[in-house]
Amino acid sequence: MEQQTGTLVVWKNDKGFGFIKPADSSKDVFVHIRDFGNIPRKPRTGDIIHYQPMKGSDGRLRAADAHISGVTRNTSPAKPQKHSQPSSHNPRGAISSKRKGGISPLSIAIIVIGLVVLGMGYNSFRDQPKFASQYSNDQALVNNDEGLQQAYKNRQSNLQISATGTVTRILPDDLEGSRHQKFILRMSSGLTILIAHNIDLAPRINSLEEGDSVSFNGEYEWNSKGGVVHWTHHDPRGRHTDGWLMHKGHKYQ
Repeated sequence: MEQQTGTLVVWKNDKGFGFIKPADSSKDVFVHIRDFGNIPRKPRTGDIIHYQPMKGSDGRLRAADAHISGVTRNTSPAKPQKHSQPSSHNPRGAISSKRKGGISPLSIAIIVIGLVVLGMGYNSFRDQPKFASQYSNDQALVNNDEGLQQAYKNRQSNLQISATGTVTRILPDDLEGSRHQKFILRMSSGLTILIAHNIDLAPRINSLEEGDSVSFNGEYEWNSKGGVVHWTHHDPRGRHTDGWLMHKGHKYQ
């Protein structure tokens, strides 16, 4: 299919997806935040979107390779720092790095400085918070409730989270666009989060009940009520970290 253009008529920041109204006024097309790539801002209702229509696993059209008109993707990789190279010759007056019978004072000084720098680097790594960034686009991995609390306090989003909570409320399925099973988890800290599990791409937990323990791995989006976790399923296109739900020893992915 050829590239098409449309207007973003619906965008849900808490879920990371929306719908495009094609220029030919045909049926709205689903689009996910991942289809935009690395962009400097989130999509907004009213944006003009250029996209490649494709059929999803459910047979319905969705947008791929989406571009916001007037917004340039961040495509340049980070430039590695340049390190000074040792001189290929020994200028007049310089101390020779080779001395008969042992290591030169210059070599000893270089070794000492290197050990100090390595020690500083280790301490810096050791002191990083446990949700320190491990992925591109400011993604991070949170493995405990303490890190999740800090993410909520700092209003962070696009964080890959792995944690466990207790079901406190089961909500009706969201059948608008891609279908999602929705329920509320309470963490040990008291923080509550909404799980939005895509049941077009992953099995539904039919036996779920209030009071059940559920472990999850998904993408966290901040909101004032505690936050939303979505992308708790595999990525059929292989562009996103696979998520999952774990309930009573069964993995739903």
